Amino acid sequence: MRKNKIREIFWGIALVAAAVFLVMNQLHLFSFHLKVSMIIWTIVFGAALIESLADRSLFGTTFSIAFLLIVYAEPLHITKIVPWTVLIAALLIYIGLTLIFRKSWFLGGNYFKHKFNPRDYYDDLSDFDKSYKTTDNNTINDSKDYTTDGDTINDSKDHTDGEDIVINQKLSSVSRYVHSQNLRSVVINSSLGEVEVYLDQAKAAGDVVTVDINGTMGEIEIYVPTSWKVNSDNLNLALGELDINDESTGGGPTLMLTGHFSMGDVEVNYV
Repeated sequence: MRKNKIREIFWGIALVAAAVFLVMNQLHLFSFHLKVSMIIWTIVFGAALIESLADRSLFGTTFSIAFLLIVYAEPLHITKIVPWTVLIAALLIYIGLTLIFRKSWFLGGNYFKHKFNPRDYYDDLSDFDKSYKTTDNNTINDSKDYTTDGDTINDSKDHTDGEDIVINQKLSSVSRYVHSQNLRSVVINSSLGEVEVYLDQAKAAGDVVTVDINGTMGEIEIYVPTSWKVNSDNLNLALGELDINDESTGGGPTLMLTGHFSMGDVEVNYV
């Protein structure tokens, strides 16, 4: 648990520093005086910036700087462009740098953390070989993503038949064909790309199949049998749309859509 412990210590020091700075500022021990809210947000976003740099998170780094600019808009004389101009500019910078340096040092970081990597949690990996196994004995190589159970689908794997499916996609366009005869859930982590998931050959383990969608800026197309029903009450779409083409004939399980997807579209097609 080495990484989590370091993070806890870091945030603990940051909060203590914030308290000391706040008291000294209120006692006018500095040659300058800052508002209490400005001190608090400076510590929060400053610490987030340092942590993002340490984690090699381009997303966290870009937006931490953007929020710091918003906090100091008045002394920097940029009040006319906050908050939306700064935030939109930060988003465009993030997308641009992501496209330019897609294999760079920054993108080695996890700016969408939905994966388990034993290197983050164990000091000694002597118990692990060059490949790691999930609980259902699906072998995952060092270069792959890690899950605690079910199948993790990578670019080299087009078909799967596990009960719990995880699809990770970044800056690409992928199609996945699920042939599970006992399907319980599908997790889709998508960033800046397109994902097609074909469930028309799959059979549900029960009355509900959960599809958890997380990510930003992309298109996700899901193909299901005509007998399946769709429930999207728990899917949060920010600046996006959900399209369900055609209607269910009934008699089948329910496809439960959950998660949070920003600035992207989700489409469900009956086949």
